[in-house]
Amino acid sequence: MEALHFSAGSVASMIIEGALMMLIPIVLLIIWEIKTKYNVIPVIVGAATWFLFAIILKIAPAYLLLQANNPVAKAISGNVWLAYLVAGILAGVFEETGRFLAFKFVLRKFKDRRTSISYGIGHGGFESVYIGFQMISLAVVCILISSPFASLITAGMDEASASLLVTQLQPYSELSFGMCMLGVFERLPAITLHISLSVLVFAAAREKRFIYLYPAAILLHTLIDFSIAFTQSGIVPAWAFELIFAFMCALIAVPAVFIYKKLKTEEKKEEIVTQ
Repeated sequence: MEALHFSAGSVASMIIEGALMMLIPIVLLIIWEIKTKYNVIPVIVGAATWFLFAIILKIAPAYLLLQANNPVAKAISGNVWLAYLVAGILAGVFEETGRFLAFKFVLRKFKDRRTSISYGIGHGGFESVYIGFQMISLAVVCILISSPFASLITAGMDEASASLLVTQLQPYSELSFGMCMLGVFERLPAITLHISLSVLVFAAAREKRFIYLYPAAILLHTLIDFSIAFTQSGIVPAWAFELIFAFMCALIAVPAVFIYKKLKTEEKKEEIVTQ
């Protein structure tokens, strides 16, 4: 296998990036809990739902459509626009359906509007923790690959697989601290997006007149994920895309805030009727 060297700076940057990605949702959750003292169960349900629908249940269709050795997967993966469109549709359908089912059945007794925020912190926060853990794990692999213990990683691999591993790890050998911090910055609008979509889907699950927000959330999620194709194709630089991504997430947050306030108004009306 071709030797790869990862600088101490690159490895340290990956570890810092992963640690900060894991820390951001924890800090957010602590602030939210201190401020509201709301039930933590929706947070746990949000985290579990993300893992179940975004990772476990999506594995089979994602593999068949994007990675398998079949004509369909080859055609899709060979076109960056089509690949990200399909990936976006899968993410939108699975994650927003998971959100809807969680609110409709698992959290059906949690009617307070704060449930949507807590769930969103759990859903988007666990995604951030998961990505952060992967980044730290990758840093460990990079350390091993560039050490005398490289054989621990490549043991059992044929020459083609070992070569593929080198190709996949090559970009990380020159990873800068700035690029890592860009990844950390991305988590902020990403978590905001998950909280916003959680508010929209919460309203859809609670009231029939808001049911249209469920397919709207799927569409918005799909479009956001598909937009990554603009930077993967080289049209938009990574730093510029992160700014565009943050702007798009902010735009989606606007109707989410409106819906959230609408739910608050309706809660007050219910209190008046009860009295």
